[in-house]
Amino acid sequence: MNRFFCYLTVLFFIISCSKTTKKISSTNNSIDYSALNSFIQDSLPNFNNIDQNYNDVFNLWEDIKIIQSTNDIISSDPRQLSFLLEALKLEVKKINDYQIPGQLNVPQVIGRLRVYKTNVFKINSNKIESENIQLFKKNLKSIVISYNALIDMMNKIAKENTENNKVQSINLVE
Repeated sequence: MNRFFCYLTVLFFIISCSKTTKKISSTNNSIDYSALNSFIQDSLPNFNNIDQNYNDVFNLWEDIKIIQSTNDIISSDPRQLSFLLEALKLEVKKINDYQIPGQLNVPQVIGRLRVYKTNVFKINSNKIESENIQLFKKNLKSIVISYNALIDMMNKIAKENTENNKVQSINLVE
């Protein structure tokens, strides 16, 4: 029995002494925020705006303010961008695409809203590193493109409905 403990002790000693420490190569995972800021300012498409001429249509939908807050991406500090995107995700999650009021409740707007929401949800802003910065930029661009498509369609639908209402009003007067 003593021989067993002796062998066990020697084996333990050999194993513990023979362990080599692995050197972990430290890679710099920090991102260049000035380059990210340049991308946001220069390479992202311009954000389209809601046409103020049709506020009577847009003001019926409270959630439109959440969608419009996407514009804050341009003016935000790149170091704070992940916080802004996470807050946007939480707010966009609250939008019920089955309860779009009035004239905007059409398949064209609903579909574009769903694409916009999907693009907002798929961006991984919690883990922005040098390895995935290109994917992050691509996803950020997708958010802007889907946002612009949604806004353009909303403006188009609001304009068409307003013009149709004017034509119907004129026809009723005659």
